[in-house]
Amino acid sequence: MLREMRTIRLISNETGTISDSVHTKVKVHFDLVETQDFIDGVPDLEFSFGNLRFGDEAKPQISSLVRRRAPLALSGGGIQTTILLNGPNAFTVMSVIKEIRIDDSALAA
Repeated sequence: MLREMRTIRLISNETGTISDSVHTKVKVHFDLVETQDFIDGVPDLEFSFGNLRFGDEAKPQISSLVRRRAPLALSGGGIQTTILLNGPNAFTVMSVIKEIRIDDSALAA
């Protein structure tokens, strides 16, 4: 049985926001790595994780979000997903990564 892990998406230094259900929004820069295991060439488990960077003014909000250990929404870089903070600068993806696109008609409105 041949097991191989492949990187299927890599997002680097994108601007985005993380938010919770209480309307806390924090602007961040993030990196995201999406991987998938293959067993004998057949797709198996997916795992995604990443890093966050933010300004000093966001540190109190980030610390509060880390202590709560609640799922957060991450949007930016053409994606939207749910994450769980592992610490102030690292996260694990908890849901499907949705690609989002803003079409020109939405920008014109």
